[in-house]
Amino acid sequence: MSTEDPSILGRLDQLYADLARHAEYDLGFPGATDLPDMTAVSRFERVLLNNVGHPYAAGGSYRLHTKVVEHEVVQFVADLVDAPLDNRHGYVTTGSTESNLWALWQARRHLPGAAVFASTAAHYSVAKNAELLGMPLHLIPADDRGEIRYDLLRAAVAEHRRRRYGTGAIVVATIGTTMTEAVDDAALVDEALNLAGVDPGHRWIHADAALAGIPLALCDPLSRPGFTFADGVHSFAVSGHKFLATPFPCGIVVALADRHTGRGSITYTAAPDSTITGSRSGHAPLWLWYLLRYWGRPGLRGRAAAARELAGYTERQLRGIGWPAWRAQEHAFTVVFPRPPQPLLERWPLATDERGNAHVVCMPGKTRELVDRFVADLAHALTGAVSVPKTIAC
Repeated sequence: MSTEDPSILGRLDQLYADLARHAEYDLGFPGATDLPDMTAVSRFERVLLNNVGHPYAAGGSYRLHTKVVEHEVVQFVADLVDAPLDNRHGYVTTGSTESNLWALWQARRHLPGAAVFASTAAHYSVAKNAELLGMPLHLIPADDRGEIRYDLLRAAVAEHRRRRYGTGAIVVATIGTTMTEAVDDAALVDEALNLAGVDPGHRWIHADAALAGIPLALCDPLSRPGFTFADGVHSFAVSGHKFLATPFPCGIVVALADRHTGRGSITYTAAPDSTITGSRSGHAPLWLWYLLRYWGRPGLRGRAAAARELAGYTERQLRGIGWPAWRAQEHAFTVVFPRPPQPLLERWPLATDERGNAHVVCMPGKTRELVDRFVADLAHALTGAVSVPKTIAC
């Protein structure tokens, strides 16, 4: 059948029109929309690029891969988060769920029998991955903003240590929670483990920084919470399709090389089996490499600053119509507020939680005009509301 077949083109045109219409009301989920012209890399779309096997091993007969740029992507991110120059490893994943799975897998190989500790505000993939790996998971309450309770973490780890001495502790620090963009300070997590009596060699701190990792890494270290290798983390995960604007899901994971173990070399690939998936996209590293080179640190920093400015504007506009709004921390792109009336949610799809909160995420590419339309629609919807709810946190 020809690609000129009207049924094919008509179906695609309709799908594209539907997506374009939905994009006009897209404020509730974290995806940057300021993707630059990608003509320079579009020519690779007709080539199968498979980064099969170990990301740093180019051996084997298959040559159609982009591991050389994948390595540069990992190095760029590793530099941002202070991974030691002589002690770093990582690869480009399908997204932060895989990155978190790989990090927990490595942690389990390093600390067999250790339990996983994470906050109740951690991403749902943490619980799923712990189940897949057969690792016991302890959920620690978060405060009203979504940040882990360090005192309760210390108590839970200490109790676990008394019952199962020597098995170690694995902590997932969430660097930008899904709902509020709260940040678990890795330095305070590290201190909690010290107070719980966990030996440095029997701990693993993983930073799940899917959304906030790169923007925070570009801030003055004195103005932001700790989440880098300098703050005690052993592995770090960030998404590519959120702040970096790739039009498909992907992620980057980085870990200390001296804590990384694979499963030996595979004859077929002539490379160590060190990744979760065997065949891996060679296009994702290429797009990430291009975007990182295109923007560079100054461009990335400017995009983050503009997103934060828009978040502040959004918070002020919402409060201006009498609707409570807040941000979990000063660097957040996410503005949280009580769940709006249902008629508004039917037009503006927003994530909500069990506490009655909703949010918008002011990603790069979003505009004041979009925010103004949302606030105007909310103000109109409120004309039929009985009362304005109290804010849950401020």
